[in-house]
Amino acid sequence: MTGRPVVVASNRGPVSFVRDPVSGEVSARRGAGGLVTALGGALRIAGGTWIAAAMSDEDRAHALRGGADLDDAGFRLRSLAFDPVRYDDFYNSISNGVLWFTHHLLWEPARTPRFDERTFSAWESYRAVNAGFADALAEAGDDPAFLVQDYHLALVPAMLRERVPSARIAHFSHIPFAAPGFFRILPQRIRTEVLRGLLGANVLGFQARMWADNFLLCCRDLDGARVNLTRRTIRWEGREVRVRINPISIEVEPLREVARSPEVANRKRRIARSRGDRRLLLRVDRAELSKNILRGFLAYELFLRRHPEWRGRVVFLALLNPSREAIPEYRTYLDECLEIVGRINEEFGDRHRMPIVTSVKDDFPLSVAAYTMYDALMVNPVLDGMNLVAKEGPILNRRRGALILSTNAGAFDELGRHAIPVDPFDLLDQAEAIRRALEMPADERARRARGLRAAVRRNPLDRWVRSQLDDLERT
Repeated sequence: MTGRPVVVASNRGPVSFVRDPVSGEVSARRGAGGLVTALGGALRIAGGTWIAAAMSDEDRAHALRGGADLDDAGFRLRSLAFDPVRYDDFYNSISNGVLWFTHHLLWEPARTPRFDERTFSAWESYRAVNAGFADALAEAGDDPAFLVQDYHLALVPAMLRERVPSARIAHFSHIPFAAPGFFRILPQRIRTEVLRGLLGANVLGFQARMWADNFLLCCRDLDGARVNLTRRTIRWEGREVRVRINPISIEVEPLREVARSPEVANRKRRIARSRGDRRLLLRVDRAELSKNILRGFLAYELFLRRHPEWRGRVVFLALLNPSREAIPEYRTYLDECLEIVGRINEEFGDRHRMPIVTSVKDDFPLSVAAYTMYDALMVNPVLDGMNLVAKEGPILNRRRGALILSTNAGAFDELGRHAIPVDPFDLLDQAEAIRRALEMPADERARRARGLRAAVRRNPLDRWVRSQLDDLERT
């Protein structure tokens, strides 16, 4: 990593501001997860600024005060306040309602999407918020390294390039990138702007090979772009744009520290009481369409039908974190998942033991406790940029548990050889994978578990940021 200052731009910042309902005092709540840890570390070393959207009323009040140095973070946070209606269009209507659906193959082309005047009005808001970020970044000065994050800010690189032609810009996509056939569902004007926006960067990073290749193939439809698939470069407006694969990882030791906490010990006892002498099949997910929760339950139902000898001998613990509840499709999907759970429990359970136990809330200690205890972990997304559950589980598990992993998860590139691969659309394949995981010989379980842990350790979290900054310096 060089000594060049770093400026990070992301929709969600490292800190949110919350008001205590009793005292009325406002305090900063530090965000969790790999993104905050990795980028915060880079900013502490190099010095710089994190620019993010003000997502709540308290965030907006902080933004109006002009931002602040975070006491123990070693960098400055600048929050950008946008008109709430415009921000809702940017975030819910376009980022999550259009781009997320496109990149995760969530449309039903016979019925959805239906783009109309409302769509293009919301697109103007998406463009305006991206322009607000570009304006703020352009004020950074001192030739920093700009690290722009994710699909929310796809237009920022080109907008920043217009304002600062010599800028060193990296953009990283944390989610998949749609293949050309599905990307063409977007209106031509929108998909062209997305591609041109991203190509304003010097370096474009993706979690896995397939997402990088999809982006390159989409760029072949863009007039004026010269794509070299072998070198993963694009010649665009007199510049060479490099496409790189930089898979994000997890911080192992802090995760293990959480696993040693009293809160986790308490939840382990609760899981043990519910589990009894049964094997534990686990999934930990946001209640989100791309995670393929519904097919996971249907595959488990099929497994119980095809292998009655396992009835009463296995419990499926599904820990679901509510997600994007403002979007109707998400509420409907969660309701449908829980309806399927009720049907399976009614058919295969009794009042003492249910074959599926669900928890629908944000309870990280419960997830960590379950990681340590599973016999098989199901990670079967339709598509996923990476999926850190597939890395967190094997690092913490104490039972040499097997990993059932979708071939469409970005993590499959790193972990696939040690996992049980599944086609996320094939219920028979997933049902058979559950059987394989539960019946796997002890020596094979141990060998695969060692391989999973070693693969995660080979890719430490700090490498993710370092690789991006090194790529920028080489430009």
